[in-house]
Amino acid sequence: MDEKSSVVVDYQYDVNTTSDASFVKEYIQKSEALKDTEILTADSAYASEEASGLAAEKNITLLTTGLLGRKPKEIFGKFTLDKTGSAISSCPAGNSPKRSSYIKQSYSIRFSFNRNQCEVCSYREQCNPKLNLRTSVMLIPLKSRRRVLESAYGLDEEARTFITRIRNGIETVPSIIRNKYRADKMPVRGKLKTKLFFGFKVVALNFSKLIRFTKKKLKCITFETV
Repeated sequence: MDEKSSVVVDYQYDVNTTSDASFVKEYIQKSEALKDTEILTADSAYASEEASGLAAEKNITLLTTGLLGRKPKEIFGKFTLDKTGSAISSCPAGNSPKRSSYIKQSYSIRFSFNRNQCEVCSYREQCNPKLNLRTSVMLIPLKSRRRVLESAYGLDEEARTFITRIRNGIETVPSIIRNKYRADKMPVRGKLKTKLFFGFKVVALNFSKLIRFTKKKLKCITFETV
């Protein structure tokens, strides 16, 4: 409605076994290729290497993490992930790890190399791995890695603050629909029927936003006396 007000113009609805990453990939695949680059801001749960790749093909920049706060190590962005996005396939020096495991709780990847590979590596000081007797171990938080990659888009401080505010607003919408409009409690069963009722709840949210927007505009109206 204006730069400080908004409404929900589209939504996806599926069974709760569908992952967030699948939602965003489906949305991007259905989108048409753009002439000018556009930014798609989403919650960090939607982040994946595959989604970012699909977005780039459509000239869309997918931003999925908070852009403020402590700056992560730049070296994180030079590690390559495999197709699943949950394992390291190679380091900045081109070496493949001996082992790589995904830690779901912290959304990070723990991996190890042979100790002699890291001891003589020119990236050792930047990576700062933990050197054990036979191996060297590292832990990379995937959110930090994505922050490094996203910082390469060259957004200035004002743009970062604005996009972060948008992302924070996006995160509140599901919470409002669940808590205020009780999306978890439907009076019907079945995907089609519950999808219809979910749509009613989205309409109710938009109507509430419209009422607040209208009241705000009415307060700004001044009447001139003749």
